[in-house]
Amino acid sequence: MKNEQSSEALSYDDFEPYCKWKHETSASVLEIYLAGFKQEELKCEKKCGFLYISGEHRTGKSLTKRFTKKIDISNYVIKEIEAKFEGGQLKVKLPRKGSAFSLFTIKNDKQENAIVVRLGNTLYMQTISFAIRLALLLLAFYVCKNNECIRNWFN
Repeated sequence: MKNEQSSEALSYDDFEPYCKWKHETSASVLEIYLAGFKQEELKCEKKCGFLYISGEHRTGKSLTKRFTKKIDISNYVIKEIEAKFEGGQLKVKLPRKGSAFSLFTIKNDKQENAIVVRLGNTLYMQTISFAIRLALLLLAFYVCKNNECIRNWFN
């Protein structure tokens, strides 16, 4: 008895899916449109400072559509990257690393306009805090040295 196998070879159709970037104050969002794909046909991996997004979708007995995207994630908080697949659309949220100091962020919204003062990185916040304390100490020293009333207390 012979084992018969299909003589049709599997072929691949490599394509570049339509993508759209949305940049917000604290994060970037990548939207990838993947009509016909299912969640289990997609794969997201974080490796060596890059995010690899790939997928394979079988469209017939011998044809498979596939894609691969490579995104540099060195400017993003890697532990907080999120991906969500819904209705043929993959949304990847990439939170930005905090800037040293952002004095003004102007939010332009239909409902409200706001000016927000934001301190980002903890190390810089500690440095700024130290600088403020040092300035207050120097100011107190100057006031004590040049004030007549205080000088009379010590005499």
